[in-house]
Amino acid sequence: MDLVTSIADMSIAMHAAQTQQSVQTSLLKKSMDTSTELVENLLASFDSIPKFAGDNGQLLDVRA
Repeated sequence: MDLVTSIADMSIAMHAAQTQQSVQTSLLKKSMDTSTELVENLLASFDSIPKFAGDNGQLLDVRA
């Protein structure tokens, strides 16, 4: 291979790696945003949990 082809191949490989890293970062950010939204919804739902007289806290029945 000549020098120009070698440089072009390296440039293409570096651009592909940068693109892959950008996609992975975007997916991670979306995943974190979704997790944050789910936790916020769970915390907001705590207000709707019935309170029973005499109990200091709230009861929450969570099943997976």
